[in-house]
Amino acid sequence: MNYVVRSGDTLNSIASRFGVPVQELIRVNNIAYPYYIYVGQNLYIPVATTPAPTDTVDRRLDRLERRVDALRDDYTRLSDRVDRLENRVTRLETRVTRLERPAPPPPTQPPRPRPPGTAQPRQ
Repeated sequence: MNYVVRSGDTLNSIASRFGVPVQELIRVNNIAYPYYIYVGQNLYIPVATTPAPTDTVDRRLDRLERRVDALRDDYTRLSDRVDRLENRVTRLETRVTRLERPAPPPPTQPPRPRPPGTAQPRQ
C-alpha cells in the first residue's frame, strides 16, 4: 500500500498508524540515515499478511466445536425434560381442580314406612 507523507507526519506516527515497525518502513523504502522524510513523499507501507492457521488454532477450533455440540445435546435433553415436566404439572393441576370441587349432596332417601299403630313423632 502506498502513502503520501503529509505535514506533521513522522516515521513513528506513520508506523504507528498502520501498525508497522519503524525499522520495517525504513527498510522497505530504502530511507538512509538520518531517516528524513518530506511532505509529498510516497512511502510504501507493507501490509501485514494474516498467518495461516496453525495446528494449535485447528485443535482449539475442533475442541470448541465439540463443546458446542455437547452443549446443543444438553439443551435438547433439558428441553425434552422440561416438556415432560410441564405435561405432568398440567395433569396434576387437572386432578387438583377435580378434587377441589364441592362434593354433590348425598341423595335423599324416601322416608321409611312406619309400622301400623305407631304414633308420628312431634315436630
